[in-house]
Amino acid sequence: MKNKNIIAVTSLIRRLDLDVLRDAEVVANLVRAFGLVQWGDGTFGDDELFKNPAVDQAGIYQTPAQIAEALVYVSTFKVNSFLEVGVFQGGNFLFCSEYLRRFNPSIQCLGVDPSSYLNPEIKDIIDREIFVSFKSMTSDKLAGRSFDLVMLDGDHTAAGVKKDWENVGKTAKICMLHDIQGPICPDVVAFWKSLKEANPDSTVKECLKWTGKPTQGIGIIHNEEKKGRKG
Repeated sequence: MKNKNIIAVTSLIRRLDLDVLRDAEVVANLVRAFGLVQWGDGTFGDDELFKNPAVDQAGIYQTPAQIAEALVYVSTFKVNSFLEVGVFQGGNFLFCSEYLRRFNPSIQCLGVDPSSYLNPEIKDIIDREIFVSFKSMTSDKLAGRSFDLVMLDGDHTAAGVKKDWENVGKTAKICMLHDIQGPICPDVVAFWKSLKEANPDSTVKECLKWTGKPTQGIGIIHNEEKKGRKG
């Protein structure tokens, strides 16, 4: 296995106490230990040193502090179904699925992506598990279907992010949107701004922590009446 940290980190997620897994810094360090994707330069600020040494090593395409804050936030909700649109190499999808399952043992997780970037090592792990699955397709095939938690990280064009939102984001109890800050994905930044303005009664949380320069960012939106917070 080219990235042996995958097994070590997923094993830790399965063993650590839930109180420990609600510590955002612990979760961020688990993301760093898993390894970040070797893709582009300067994407992760000071966390660049945690990028994997090779492109073909499966990694996570998230700023560690941001995805950690987001996961800790949703850990207090009942999430029995999780959909990630746009899994890329699959590292983030696997990590989030493992994390969410600790708080929701009956969860079913689905990742979709029409690209060919899914790492074969991640695919092998997914194929062996019964709680997680991957399908090579877009959100069009799931239009109108309701999930407890959806993460939109697929087509970052104005038309693409709007379509994913209309297909599966707006019917989700909780929707997470990636790349809501920084200059790299201006269409997503604009869409997130318009989404907040169009849904003034929804609860909104923004995970924008960064090191070095503002980048990526995760927006979380949900309605109070749909909230299933655990005790």
